Amino acid sequence: MLASTPSFAGDDVDSGYAIIGAFLLIGAIVYELPAIIAFARSHPNRWLILVLCTALAGTGIVWLGCLIWAFKALHISNDPDGSNGGESGLNLLANDVQRVRLENPSIMHPPIVQTVHHDAIDKLERLKKLLDDGVIDDAQFRRMRDLIASG
Repeated sequence: MLASTPSFAGDDVDSGYAIIGAFLLIGAIVYELPAIIAFARSHPNRWLILVLCTALAGTGIVWLGCLIWAFKALHISNDPDGSNGGESGLNLLANDVQRVRLENPSIMHPPIVQTVHHDAIDKLERLKKLLDDGVIDDAQFRRMRDLIASG
């Protein structure tokens, strides 16, 4: 008599699920490969690549375009802290900071003290003209002069 070992159908089913799970995992990694590469390279458009891969990579053309985009920065900045890729116009999710140096900042914002000083001088000159023309008397002139001088 031959001794046979019992075979359970559950063993075949479990190994089948494991194989299907492995194929699904490999498929998901390949499907999101451009996004994985973009995040690994800190691509400035990595989030946009992730969205495009997740939503449209099944078309194949979008997947291939995202893969090429993930490997290539469209613009290489000379600044080590600069953004590579943003100046192309396709960097929708990253800000490109431009540093601007003002050659003469005093032209942009003249001192307020000069304006107040010139304004007081103009008022005093007009007040003196009123005194000279006889429109106001000496007491009124002194009172108004003191008001202008006090600010």
